Amino acid sequence: MKSSILALLFCSLAYGQAVSQNAEKFDEFEETPCDEYLGRMDSAFANAHENPNTALYILIYEGKERSWSRRKNQIEWVFPTRRSVATKISSMKRYINLRKFPIDRVRIIRAGFRKHLSLEIWLVPRGAEPPKATPTLAKMKYRKGKAEGFCLWCCE
Repeated sequence: MKSSILALLFCSLAYGQAVSQNAEKFDEFEETPCDEYLGRMDSAFANAHENPNTALYILIYEGKERSWSRRKNQIEWVFPTRRSVATKISSMKRYINLRKFPIDRVRIIRAGFRKHLSLEIWLVPRGAEPPKATPTLAKMKYRKGKAEGFCLWCCE
């Protein structure tokens, strides 16, 4: 009886460690309003802070972005500018520093192209396999113009 209880306990501990060693998608979203983006990032920082052996992987997919059309007086989806993702990554890094989250625990990855600009946030325990990018487009058209980061009022 004791040996079966010990075996069951050992198996449950081994299973718990195996489960905790997998990367877990924390959040995924397309381009979103600034306050929602900041809230999602803060939530990811808080979760990673509670798990000190976990790194944040942020996969950013280049794609069409929302833009206000003065001519049409409405929001429309437009192709990104050439440096759009680089500028967004730069603003993400500034926000990470602003929140005083350890930058060495964050990996920001250019993950390819999708129909719309989108992000995936993953929690990856130390030693776990990092997430794989899942682009849906092979390439992207670009438009002329100045690239903008996320949340211009806080991170530019």
